[in-house]
Amino acid sequence: MSSKRYLYRAACLAALIVCLSCGTGDDDGSRLGELIAGTWQRTDLVIEGDTDLDPEDLTYDKFIFNGDGTYNGMVRQGSFTTLSRYGNVIIEGTYKCDNDNLRLEFDDEGTTRKILAQVLSYTETTLRLQYKLEDYDITVRLLLHRMEADDQSSSVTSND
Repeated sequence: MSSKRYLYRAACLAALIVCLSCGTGDDDGSRLGELIAGTWQRTDLVIEGDTDLDPEDLTYDKFIFNGDGTYNGMVRQGSFTTLSRYGNVIIEGTYKCDNDNLRLEFDDEGTTRKILAQVLSYTETTLRLQYKLEDYDITVRLLLHRMEADDQSSSVTSND
């Protein structure tokens, strides 16, 4: 696999992991693990470091975190899907979210990839995430907003 394609997939995963990361909680005491399940829309993305990737190169647009795993009050586990702006599936896998980190695991052309993201902040409607791909000296920061139920037109189609 070419290094640019690997970088692209790794950045996508990193962004997704960052999206799933958990913070220390809101003023009302809620935990991200209680809030993460649902559909989130990417509203901002910043890539810093030694790369020729632009935010437009990362085509994921929506993140769907399913509450189909377990939750013990501290750790949420489940499956996730990322979709392009056209509704095509980009990545599917599993996530694990504790109070500070979001771990994503998925299959990338026969290789299991794992990404660890840091949750910078969150509320019931927004997630700020950061992922560092140190092998390539890249930092990806994402801002996601929760989609309302009637905005979640999820025409999920085959992989990009």
